[in-house]
Amino acid sequence: MLDEVWLGLQAAFAPSNFVALTFGSLVGILVGIVPGIGPMVGMVVLLPFTFALPPDVALSLLLGVFCGGYYGGAVPAILVRTPGVPSSLFTSFDGFPLTRRGEAQLALSAALLGSFGGGIISVVILTFLAPALAHIAASFGPPEYFSAGLFGVVLVVMAYRNQLRQGVLLLGLGFWLSTVGIDGPTLSPRYCFGTLALQNGLHIVPVCLGLFGVGQALILIEQRILHTKELNLSRGTLDFSKLFSALKYWKTLIRSGIIGTFVGLIPGPGSILASFLSYSAARRFSREPDRFGKGTPEGCLASEAGNNAVPAGAMIPLLTLGIPGDALSAVLLGVFVINGIYPGPLLLVKQPVLINTLYLSMFLINIVAFLMLAFWLRPFAMVVRVPNSLLAVFILVISIVGIYAVNTRIFDAVVALVMGLLGYFLLRMKWPLVNLVMGVILGPILENRLRESLSLGEGNPGIFFARPISLGLILAAFLVIVLPLILDRRKARGGREALQEQKG
Repeated sequence: MLDEVWLGLQAAFAPSNFVALTFGSLVGILVGIVPGIGPMVGMVVLLPFTFALPPDVALSLLLGVFCGGYYGGAVPAILVRTPGVPSSLFTSFDGFPLTRRGEAQLALSAALLGSFGGGIISVVILTFLAPALAHIAASFGPPEYFSAGLFGVVLVVMAYRNQLRQGVLLLGLGFWLSTVGIDGPTLSPRYCFGTLALQNGLHIVPVCLGLFGVGQALILIEQRILHTKELNLSRGTLDFSKLFSALKYWKTLIRSGIIGTFVGLIPGPGSILASFLSYSAARRFSREPDRFGKGTPEGCLASEAGNNAVPAGAMIPLLTLGIPGDALSAVLLGVFVINGIYPGPLLLVKQPVLINTLYLSMFLINIVAFLMLAFWLRPFAMVVRVPNSLLAVFILVISIVGIYAVNTRIFDAVVALVMGLLGYFLLRMKWPLVNLVMGVILGPILENRLRESLSLGEGNPGIFFARPISLGLILAAFLVIVLPLILDRRKARGGREALQEQKG
């Protein structure tokens, strides 16, 4: 055990790994600061370049982008009331009023302290909780894995139940795209349409890079530049004396970090819900709840601690069950699979050094991201003034060059461009694009587990109901579908009755 931890420590501090997580954190902060991009775009743009790297270095690079994006999102939310990432919306509620009062340094200190504290708390929980869940999941067979995957898909779809039809349609489209190519067990071509290039299937990299990288770049081209003449920072670095003012809210920090971790653990909700719940809990337990929304560092701290705890929380179901909780962790799953590593309960037994390296790398990422923003605050803040058209062209060029460099195939670049156009229209219509990505990535996993389960049960689907854990997961999925729909219908009916009473 100690030998594995020591080897993980050596791997985490190895020059290649440290450079990768530092560069990933830098890219994550930059894409987090620019409104409209976010960590997903940074991850998919760098994804093709990870194929030449060892698995631990590749994952550290992408985890740096994942975590760094949430660090950067708070900067424009506080300074110009424009969240860099959606979950930083709640940070702007108190951050921008503080900036208008000339206390931007206090708001930024609280946000950075919250980001750092939430990230560290979540990594600690990940370190202790993942082995426990992996021990439970060790009794899983193909039916349990299929039911767990099905439960995860249902959670993602129901997270966007206000767009239920669109979500189901995109999930189905993702499942269909995942079947393109030669079917391994039967060697039958599926939806190849006589095209040789399609026999290898649609690789996850050009699909994700096109949907998010190219699609978001096309959106940026038509957006106006964020105009801001002044950034009221008072100094080029973080005022560390303000950190002590924010430290008095340490109870809020711990509470928000725990909330964010467990929200990240659940597939579907994501960082927006974590930020909202953390902010709401901080306001409920605060001694001065009336100050929320008018400018209190406690609100900035709570919001950022909640959303920065999500990445480590999302790693728990990914590592122990092989189920990604959102599109970001789905990209990480793709890196595992590409390198022949399949997350699940045996991963912590077969790859203990890799797991320890990831834990320690996430600790380092939080430290590096915090120090970067603290010492280079003004240069990072100036990023919000970069023209969107320039950023869009840069993203497009890097995306196409990266995707071509993987296999030197024009076909992959064409797939990325086609998916980019699809992503552009879906983003414009505000459809839940994450459902499409989850369908593409989870499709092969669910199909293979279903095939294995039916083979185990000799073709009898009753095997899913004959095993207690599988049956429990299926019932949980059913309740996740039915209960919210019933509550929504009752709420709508109550609203109509209240409206009729007002008219009467």
